[in-house]
Amino acid sequence: MKMRPLMLLTVLLLGGCSVNPYSWPGSESQPPAPVKPLPGKPQPPVQKPEVSKPAQAPTALALAMADSFVQAPEVQQLAPTAPLLLLTPPQNGTGEAVDTRLMADTMRKRIASRTAFRFVDPGQVAAITGQLEYQQGGMNPASLVRLGRQTGAGFMLYGDLARDAGHYRLTMSLMDLRSGELLWNGSRAASR
Repeated sequence: MKMRPLMLLTVLLLGGCSVNPYSWPGSESQPPAPVKPLPGKPQPPVQKPEVSKPAQAPTALALAMADSFVQAPEVQQLAPTAPLLLLTPPQNGTGEAVDTRLMADTMRKRIASRTAFRFVDPGQVAAITGQLEYQQGGMNPASLVRLGRQTGAGFMLYGDLARDAGHYRLTMSLMDLRSGELLWNGSRAASR
């Protein structure tokens, strides 16, 4: 029974807190009036923030790497058998917005025009790569090998793009996916 008067007192006290004693009809605040510029003073022009374009993929570097790959004796021994090659875009370690997919596409076109290599569908590679990156938070050599095996490729060409004192450095490696053996490794540099 003591609880009931205590509850009633609490409801009355808390209910009174929701009423604002300082407002009455018509006392609502008005929106602030727009600020008018002072007469005689010109307004400075509004400057739009600069939007930096992502750096263009160093296509000359990709072409040089593809030429180096095609001319390597290890690759020339494989080319007549028309093996299926998985070409993954280089991992971008430059800290810049470089489109490495464009680099991979440039290399794929150059290699295809000069050898009998066949390539895994780039759309399939992008889908599987995206799934592996989502699952593991990044690509590592073991996930790359698994990616290659899932696509049915016999060989994988993969690498990294780095920045070296005003230069881009592209390093690529060719791996036999059945044995895990590195068959070829090449590196090229070009100014940014």
